[in-house]
Amino acid sequence: MAKKVASRRELLERWRGIEEEEEETDDTDPSMRRRLHKRKEEWFADAFSENHIWCGSWDIMGPLLETFYNYFKDDRNDSPLRLLWKRISEEMRHCIQCVSQHHQAQEMYSTEYELCTIGPLLDVLRSLDEERVTQHLREINERLVRQEYDPVCDNAEVVNLMYEVLMFPALLDDQALFIDFEKFIEAVDDMHELALAGQQFPGVYALLFFNRRVRTVGHRLAKCMGKMRRAVDLEPLQPLLKKFIGFLENEVLPSPLETSRPRARLDRLPIWLGITSLLEFLEPPAFEEGILERYPIFLDIVLNHISGDSPEFSHAVSCLRELFKMLGCKLWLRATLSPSVMRNTLLALQDGEHEKQRRHFLYFLLHQVPVSSNFSVLTRKTACKIALLIIHRGYKMNPPCPPFECAHMCNRWECSL
Repeated sequence: MAKKVASRRELLERWRGIEEEEEETDDTDPSMRRRLHKRKEEWFADAFSENHIWCGSWDIMGPLLETFYNYFKDDRNDSPLRLLWKRISEEMRHCIQCVSQHHQAQEMYSTEYELCTIGPLLDVLRSLDEERVTQHLREINERLVRQEYDPVCDNAEVVNLMYEVLMFPALLDDQALFIDFEKFIEAVDDMHELALAGQQFPGVYALLFFNRRVRTVGHRLAKCMGKMRRAVDLEPLQPLLKKFIGFLENEVLPSPLETSRPRARLDRLPIWLGITSLLEFLEPPAFEEGILERYPIFLDIVLNHISGDSPEFSHAVSCLRELFKMLGCKLWLRATLSPSVMRNTLLALQDGEHEKQRRHFLYFLLHQVPVSSNFSVLTRKTACKIALLIIHRGYKMNPPCPPFECAHMCNRWECSL
């Protein structure tokens, strides 16, 4: 065992020596270039033999990821990094274990090192992964369009692609990858009705933010997996959730960040539909800790679109209905723990905004919910209870602020309560 460890250490030292020699080599000297190329071939032969790099030598490949910081600084096709990336990219097309080891190594870097130091390396690796997966998706999609797809030969690649994106949905932040994966899911589901066996795939819930066809597939697969019970189950989706909730918070979509690859940009409608559908698959603890605590503005966004004249009113209502079903009266009580919600819905008395919002919300709870077929009997009763809490809080405010502006609703209160 000691000999094996020493051998691996030697391989790492030899690789660094190759890189150093390459930096010092005169590109115009053919003999030096041939010698360097020979050293690379010998190193690959000694290091990886016939085994997959990530599968058989993950303890070598893990530290080697650090060298990818310089990947885009060298555009030579025969550079050590490009040869290495070409090989592991090909192996990840066919091996799920390689895919898992590759992403787990990056997660290790992100948790064990400060972001300020490791961030540039992770950005390079993310860009390489997005480019790699997008290219693979396009090749498979082209085969499907040309009807050249061979289930015997291509099935493993399709499974690998689906596994990688559904297990690591942060990849979907790439615009090109998002579009091509949408086409991929539609085409594959046309050939075989997609189904999952046993394992949890967080990216399935990301499908709820795609177009209607893919959203239907995502809903079907999510039903098979069941609800997410803990906030930690939402962790793989957090980069996308943060982005989508940020989109809803802003009336105008934020300017895209300057990156080598464009970021995914969705319209507001699929985001509303996606979040509403996602809520159906969350247990209360997962929602409270994974969304409400991390994004206290979320409930503000929903309430503001209900109390105002927003064109997204109906989507906000559907979202609020799911929140009622999940938390009941606790939704309003829970929301008061958020300073932003308290400020905007209870304490913002400037220019009558508090009264205006309260009036709209009470009208919704006491006039619209009870007569709408979209709400169950239990939800209607819950709406009345929440209305009572809002009214009661108005009397307890200092100074008191009872809902005099809603006196015309008293008949509805009497009938409902």
